[in-house]
Amino acid sequence: MAVSKIRVQLDLSPTEVKGLDRLRDKCGLRSRADAVRTALAVLEWVEGEARNGRKVVAIGGQDVSYLAVPGMTPVNDRAARE
Repeated sequence: MAVSKIRVQLDLSPTEVKGLDRLRDKCGLRSRADAVRTALAVLEWVEGEARNGRKVVAIGGQDVSYLAVPGMTPVNDRAARE
């Protein structure tokens, strides 16, 4: 059974395209579309964690960095109130 697909067009700056291509290559992905799909999967996970009142962090030795994603603050605030 064939999977139906919908084409989506994005307007990105040259710098954003270079970043997308760099991430595609570093992650060993086949295409820009795969890079976008992967990014969407990560954003879905982050949103779910924030909605459940969790914080996403990176830990290296004694250093702890909290993930800050533009547009996620309202989700974090809403999750904290629920």
